[in-house]
This record gives sequence, C-alpha cells and structure tokens, in this order.
Amino acid sequence: MIKRNIYIGWDIGGAHTKYTVSFESKDVVECRIIHCELWKSLSKLEDIIENVNFKYKKKFNIINLITMSAEMCDIFCSRKKGVKSILSLFEKRDFINHIYTKDNEILKLQGFKKYSSCESTNWMVIADYLKSFDKNIVAIDLGSTTTDLVLIKNHICVNTRYDDYSGLNTGELLYTGVLRTPIYSVTNSIVLNKKTYNIIPENFSTISDIYRLLNIIKNKSDYTNTADGRSKSIKNTLHRISRVFGFDYTADNNDTIIKLSKKIMSMHLDQISYTIKSHIKNNFSNAKNLKIIGMGVGRTLIQIICTKNRWKYMSLDRYINIKYNERLCNPSDAAPSCLSSLLLKKYYE
Repeated sequence: MIKRNIYIGWDIGGAHTKYTVSFESKDVVECRIIHCELWKSLSKLEDIIENVNFKYKKKFNIINLITMSAEMCDIFCSRKKGVKSILSLFEKRDFINHIYTKDNEILKLQGFKKYSSCESTNWMVIADYLKSFDKNIVAIDLGSTTTDLVLIKNHICVNTRYDDYSGLNTGELLYTGVLRTPIYSVTNSIVLNKKTYNIIPENFSTISDIYRLLNIIKNKSDYTNTADGRSKSIKNTLHRISRVFGFDYTADNNDTIIKLSKKIMSMHLDQISYTIKSHIKNNFSNAKNLKIIGMGVGRTLIQIICTKNRWKYMSLDRYINIKYNERLCNPSDAAPSCLSSLLLKKYYE
C-alpha cells in the first residue's frame, strides 16, 4: 500500500499542546487543543505524540513541523535544555520531523543542534503565512495566557522582537490572555458606585471566570482548569470571583459581582487596545488600509476592540477561508499549529 502524506503543525505550549493535521488528498484540516501542563512532566506530551503515531502511522507518512514556547517551563534548567528535551520526543518516533527557526526556515530535525534558533518561534509562523495576503496587517493572537501582535507592513514582518525578553519590552508580546490570566494582573482595585473594591493578589480566580460569567467565552473554548479545581458552573464562578474581593457570594451581591466583572473586562480591553493603538500609530500611517486579523481563543475581544475603533476586522478562519472539521476546534483557536501545517504542506507540494 502506498502511503499518502499528512502534515502536522505543532505548537507546544506550557499549558496546552496544539496540533493540526493537513492531508495530502483533501483540503479539510483537523485542529486539536490538549491540556498538557508541561511544567509537571514530559510524560503527557510523550503520550500525545504516541497517540498521533498510533492513529496515523498505518495509513500515512507522518511529516511534522514543530514550533514551541514551552521551553521556558521551569521543569527545564534552561531554554536550550527545554528545546532539546521536547525535540527528543519526536526523534524517538518514525516521523519525518522539521523545526521552524527564527530565520523563517523549515529545517530537518535530524542533525539539528542550533536549539536557541527555535525558541518561541510559534508567532513567526503567523507572519510567514499571512505576509502575502495583504500589504498591511496587524495579526493578533489572543490566547489563554498571552497575546502576540504580528506586524506586517508592505508585505514584510516589521516586528523587532527576537525572543520573549525583547517581545515583552517592545509590547509585541503581552502576558495577558482570556483564560489563565489572574484577575489581579488586570487591576488591584475597582471603584463602583463610589465604593472601592480591592482585589486580593492571590490565585482565587482567573480571567476565564469573568468571561464565562459575561458569556464572552463559549463552552467549547473554555478549556483550562479553574483556579480552585471546581466545576465551571455559574454558581462556582460567582464564588471564585467574589473571593478575590474578600467576601462570600450570596444572591444579594449577584448584581454587584456582574458589574465588577464588567469593569474588569473593560480594563482588560483597554490594556490590550492601548498596545494595539501604539503599534498602529508607530507603524501604519493610514489605518484605513490596515486589516486586523484576530485569532486565538480570545479573538472575540479583538473584534470588540476593532468595532469600537472602527478598524477593519476579520477572524483568521474567514480570512484564509480554510475548511476544517467542525467537531474539533476552530483553526483560529490553534493558529500557529494550523498555519504551520499549511506551510509544511506548501513546502512539500
């Protein structure tokens, strides 16, 4: 039997592993997001890779393109060690493996030693894939934990970040997301009806509780654990949010918690919006010719920001018009892995 190729794009993060499968013979992609707390152990990631091997190896040649940000996990003594350890899991299998580098190259993993050149390269795949679509683009990947801003001017990526350190200093990487971000990172106090509500800097609740309560994030996209390990019911969500303000939830303060949550959402949007505006001002003189492409589990927030500022917005899956298995996750939620898979397919075909 002649095996066809499948092209798998990997985006290995500290809390979640995402992978997308593109098939040689059809246009539909399959995207998956799997909870995988890599700072605890490499065993879960190894199981994920083995499951992919078991599922596809009989019928297909498995060809991988690997990107990551998980090398920063504190299970590793250094980022170099992290990259090397993660890549070793792929080398154990009968795969054809490639790594995406900071030089925008797709290189064979066999014999690869320049580990620092593939640290946190997942955002670069977005720029590489989208730069030919339009002249001026700001692509924003708002995920569970971080926000990546990808700047394309005259079909060229003009980001100046080269690693996480420079990304944080340039505002091209924001350590804020829509699921795992602690509420106290947004603000330390809120004034409501002339009364001050101070926020406890403790992990009693995460921003996912805010967006779940306000029905911004849908169930299918609400894929992280809660801060207290309890269910994602509205009652438990209200209990967690009230805890960060130092009081217990009762039916009497239900409306107050909702109003406080709306204030937190507004502040969070302002944080992100301020950074986007700064990049537009510094890099794009005419916002009318600029397209904002939203992706990630928090792309709804990007759409809200764009509507408020009258910017042209489109979600990634609509923009690239990709067909996908709707029983699984949306390509926009797994953007780096999806675009890695498509780049790899283009590279081979």
